[in-house]
Amino acid sequence: MKTIGEIDAGLDSPDEKTRWAAAQAAGELIGQRPWDVWRLVLRHGVSDNEDTRTAVATCMLEHLLEDHFDVFFPLLETQVRTGNHMLGDTLRRSWKLGLAEEPKNAERWDKLVLEARHLEGKLGAE
Repeated sequence: MKTIGEIDAGLDSPDEKTRWAAAQAAGELIGQRPWDVWRLVLRHGVSDNEDTRTAVATCMLEHLLEDHFDVFFPLLETQVRTGNHMLGDTLRRSWKLGLAEEPKNAERWDKLVLEARHLEGKLGAE
């Protein structure tokens, strides 16, 4: 099993296979170390590399929210609403799974995605 440091370095790799392997390794740690995975989402979910954001979205963020929606979604909302539009883009690349599929949570998710699109549009117009 990879360490958080190895995963962090892998997510920064210029090699696509290395990035995806690191994202998958992070996803495997969600059950034991969700806060470490959250910190990796914050760091790499804002990458300029679109492929990295997709790997973070599909291997890490959606699974973190699948089991820990009530803990991490409010933190995600704060990030996006205070201008972290790249993290909003990462959310848009994620699927709703588990707890995120519950109607109340799905509604919050959809609302945040719309807000993120709106905020990103404002930034692009400046």
